[in-house]
Amino acid sequence: MVMRRLEFLLLACILMLAQSAARALADEPGGSIKLPDYFPPMEDRFDPDAPFAIQPTNSDLVQGPDYQPLGLNLQRELLSPDLLREADSFGFSCYRLTVKQADFADPASPNLFVLTDIVRRIRNMDCDVLLTLDSVGLDIDAYMDFFTAVDAEVGDMVRYYQVLDNINRHLGVSAYTYHELLKRVREYREETEGGFEIVCGGVLGVDREFIADLVDAYVFDRVDVIAFNLYPDQAHMEFAAPAYELVPHSLYDAVVAFSDLRRFGKPFFVTSLGVSNAYAPLGVSQLDQASMVGRGILYLLNGGASRVFLHSFTDTDQNYMNPLRCMGLYACDGTAKPAAGVVRHLLPILRGAYPFTPYYLFQMSNNFPAARDPVYVHHFYHPPDRATYFIYWTSAMKMLNRTTNLAVYRTDLRPVGLLNLLTGENAPPGCNSAGNLTLFAGLPLSHVPTAIKFIGGQPNG
Repeated sequence: MVMRRLEFLLLACILMLAQSAARALADEPGGSIKLPDYFPPMEDRFDPDAPFAIQPTNSDLVQGPDYQPLGLNLQRELLSPDLLREADSFGFSCYRLTVKQADFADPASPNLFVLTDIVRRIRNMDCDVLLTLDSVGLDIDAYMDFFTAVDAEVGDMVRYYQVLDNINRHLGVSAYTYHELLKRVREYREETEGGFEIVCGGVLGVDREFIADLVDAYVFDRVDVIAFNLYPDQAHMEFAAPAYELVPHSLYDAVVAFSDLRRFGKPFFVTSLGVSNAYAPLGVSQLDQASMVGRGILYLLNGGASRVFLHSFTDTDQNYMNPLRCMGLYACDGTAKPAAGVVRHLLPILRGAYPFTPYYLFQMSNNFPAARDPVYVHHFYHPPDRATYFIYWTSAMKMLNRTTNLAVYRTDLRPVGLLNLLTGENAPPGCNSAGNLTLFAGLPLSHVPTAIKFIGGQPNG
């Protein structure tokens, strides 16, 4: 306890000295702040005035100013035009609709008319369509009849077809039967000169044994997109789990899997990202759901995913006992949950932006009682307005008034906003700047991400 108090007093003294230096030099042309000797040293050979180049950590997101990596799964409740319009108000770029083979057993089924209407409405919203064609078992001939019947009706409006889903838990599916099914789908695409892309059936969690089987069966050579379905738990989000624990939905392990499979040169989709707020122990609180959804989106995009589809828009279990039916952004009665606010405020930041390796130095130091809480920082660059977003959060979920301090070394970064992703409040960030250094004292620190918006110079590459 004595050591913790000493650490707190030392940090307070450091900040007071640094802020005094900032105020003294802020009015001097070309002024520069020198931090006290007690502050962690800067890296050698760092030049805060040097020209910089943006180095994306995920090249699949560098696709232009209108590219939006967030999509949404359409459940049956979204067949209502009113709900679809409400979902569209968020600004998603792609919608995923799962189509069951059993619903299209009859070639004259009215379901084909309903499906065509839904897909046309999505395309009229100027959004892409991903159709997941799923079945209970696997009869390849029957599945191909189903596939061709659907494609004949809506194929000219569909960009992606996902062949089955949760394939590592799918009845009758092995890596080799799935390889044969993909072969038939590719042959059909060549014969019809179809323009659709083939998405691998989502692997539920990071099932390393099944992924190895898919590699051995050359499955990833036969698809255009590799996909996973992830439902993380709050105990295993951004860090590696101990070797003795089996954590298939760890975001950390998912990003490691992206890295391992990058040799195939295919983009990665998370075709379902969900966090349940069913009653404990099946789910988490609505606030924790908002935190985990926001962190999951940022972590996965930074780690290699080029599209992330949220599990659902509204909950469908009024008793909150079924975890998979309690992952929506809205409650059953239509009330927006905190996760809806986080997603709505995050979408404009992500459109046309991409994560990058920072071209500036920064240091963070938390105040008591968060002195030992880990902090995660992701950096997004938005080329049209040369905006840099410094997004940070802590994985520690504690109901405490926690704050952190930040020092950013760069001469041409000007902070213009501090955005609370939960509430949407955008306040001018309180800071002191001079020359090569900007200091922030007492920034809010939460398990819901916070974004600082900077405007900076034009990169040279």
